[in-house]
Amino acid sequence: MSDNNSKSNEENEKYSWNPEKRKGIIAKRGLDFVELADFIFADPKLSIIPDARQDYSEERYLAYAEVGGERFCLCFTLREERIHLITIFKKHYDAQWRRNYENA
Repeated sequence: MSDNNSKSNEENEKYSWNPEKRKGIIAKRGLDFVELADFIFADPKLSIIPDARQDYSEERYLAYAEVGGERFCLCFTLREERIHLITIFKKHYDAQWRRNYENA
């Protein structure tokens, strides 16, 4: 199932997401990007950078934030006037974190 297939997406007033991908991330990582998104975007030190990990068919962004003392990286794009949530990772305190969050 493609993440770009809008017919398979769910949404609320702010966000859209692929429900199968959401279930997979919850099962694999124990993280729910829908429940964490508001907290991530509310971080006063939030850092958003273009996602240059590979060439996607759309512009994607990485949001680096701290929530409840834990570090997260949320991948998202903009679709139909909503933030489309793609994936989320917990981050370690490493060089990538310092470069993209602390030094942004």
